[in-house]
Amino acid sequence: MRAGLRWATGITLVLVALGGVGVGAGVAAHEIGDPENGGRLFVENCAVCHGVDGKGRFGANLNDFPGIAIDAALVETIRNGIPGTRMPGWGQEAGGPLSENDIEDLTAYILVALGGTEPLAPLPTYQPEPVVAPPGIPGDAAAGSLVYQANCTVCHGAQGQGGIGGKLARSWPGNDPAAYVVGVVSDGIPGSTMPAWLQARGGPLTETEIADVGAYVLALRPAAGIAAPTPAPDGPLSRGLSLTLLALAGVLLAGGLLWYYRRA
Repeated sequence: MRAGLRWATGITLVLVALGGVGVGAGVAAHEIGDPENGGRLFVENCAVCHGVDGKGRFGANLNDFPGIAIDAALVETIRNGIPGTRMPGWGQEAGGPLSENDIEDLTAYILVALGGTEPLAPLPTYQPEPVVAPPGIPGDAAAGSLVYQANCTVCHGAQGQGGIGGKLARSWPGNDPAAYVVGVVSDGIPGSTMPAWLQARGGPLTETEIADVGAYVLALRPAAGIAAPTPAPDGPLSRGLSLTLLALAGVLLAGGLLWYYRRA
């Protein structure tokens, strides 16, 4: 019986020690990171997938993040992403926009905010842009600008210039670019970080919202036209001086020929 008691006591001590490791890891993250700055970063970069409450949208429910050293796991996941999933690497070495300090701040915010010790940062308020899609494109581009700001800017950039996601301010292929863009937004791109946004595919957007954001994306398309030819660079002599020398050479040649024939 005493042996059984000693065994149970040992197991209890191990469990307490493991719990202490988890708590210590969390405290360390809070000490090295700034949760206030992390809250701003969370809203700007993470809420679109994980939800402003961290309970998941496209991304995982951060309230149920597994592991003992949660802070270390979060830092690694944020920094390098998860290959083969929709989670890209946000660290600068992985091609993302966040510095190591940003990642530590973000980790601290996730640990304390989702633990209920701090309020979650609110989502920003967006204003529609006065933009009009090209003729014949379905959807309301101005309404689509709101959808874009809330869901697409974080990956594709505020002006469609690209970032973690592809560049959208460009010419689109095919005879029906609107159908192409709407299809990609609706269904996503398998094997990439681009998820399906249509509600029928598990996303948060209605068909109307996708048509609107498609119109907005096409409004970002560069204006079609023929580029002006690039003028040839001048040589070591200016054009005016070259013409003057050419005329002088002509005069000298004509004079030489006249003198030659007169002597002949």
